[in-house]
Amino acid sequence: MVPQLSIQERDRRYTNVRAEMAKRGIDVLLLPANTGRWEQLQGDSRYLTSIGGFATEMFTVFPVHGEVTSYVFNRAGWWQKAQNWVADVRDGRNRWSQNAIERIKELKLEKGTIGISGLAGLVRAPEGIIPYTSVKNIQEAFPQAKVVNATEMMQEIRAIKSAEEVSFLERSAAIIEKAIEAMKQTAKPGVSEKEVYATMLHAMLSNGGELPTLFFLSAGPNLYNSSFVPTDYVIQNGDNLVGEIEAKYGGYAAQAVSPAVVGKPNPAYQAMVEISRSCFDAILAAMKPGVTFGNLFDIYTRTVEGAGPYSWNHPMMHARGLGDDGPALMGDKDLERFAKLELKAGMTFILKPQVRPTEGKGRASVGDTVTVTENGARRLGKRDMKLVVIDV
Repeated sequence: MVPQLSIQERDRRYTNVRAEMAKRGIDVLLLPANTGRWEQLQGDSRYLTSIGGFATEMFTVFPVHGEVTSYVFNRAGWWQKAQNWVADVRDGRNRWSQNAIERIKELKLEKGTIGISGLAGLVRAPEGIIPYTSVKNIQEAFPQAKVVNATEMMQEIRAIKSAEEVSFLERSAAIIEKAIEAMKQTAKPGVSEKEVYATMLHAMLSNGGELPTLFFLSAGPNLYNSSFVPTDYVIQNGDNLVGEIEAKYGGYAAQAVSPAVVGKPNPAYQAMVEISRSCFDAILAAMKPGVTFGNLFDIYTRTVEGAGPYSWNHPMMHARGLGDDGPALMGDKDLERFAKLELKAGMTFILKPQVRPTEGKGRASVGDTVTVTENGARRLGKRDMKLVVIDV
């Protein structure tokens, strides 16, 4: 068995999703197969099946009444045994529109309302994640059916994490901190980026993590941004190590931003990391149900600007969970969209305020995954959040 949440959690989700489908008049929900962005774009399908990880492609047909069907690109028999959420697991072989047509006919919903989550409007895929041809084939097969966008519905449902989901995110956070410890032990002068990356990845997998996962790490003098791709660059004394570290557990990915320096830190860079931590603490203290994202952003800007000749930088925070979760404050448009949105218990984010000088180049950030509770918010990680100084 792969790591998965309880049958009670499955039943809770099915009840909630079907209630929303009934409210919106959706007869059947299609959840596309798309392993893009480290499987972040396939979160809806995994949310309702528990199937996924290691680039498994699956297309899910979820009726408001009737059995759930998951079409897997390959090894359907293996996945049927590896999980106990979905009994009807079929070999899809990348014939996603034909799979959907087959199941909709079995459900006798040829004239029904078909909701597609991922048709458009995801945080990191605003143009959608399902191929045009798939939608066209489904529409042509069922000319009397109505096709609607169910993306927002699934995003709203998934934004609120249950206690079980948060427990998986805590497992993820613990795995991340194992990887950070591996970085501390490995990142020395004469060692390449790829060697450090490999050691951290080994720590993730050996402690229960899975692939693919978003994991950026770069090293270099006065570096403040990762390249996304690990290289053969050989670390030197005085180099910064920057990146974003995720480790999936059962599909759930917490995230940490843990900047490091090999040898003596640059005082200006260290100061920005400390201001980022001050912003983190101030925002975390204000995060409680009913507080708006606009309120949090105001705290962020006031804290940065009150610290001296510094300014803020996007992103401040974005949701964490199974994948392309919302809401997110990635840029000005997101702030306009979500400024009045209120926090709710169960919302979970990577909080990573960025600080930059008002003049000149550079920036710094430190961050951790946080979850909102009825009484406020709490960190999921346990490490000391500061610039990691690696002795040489």
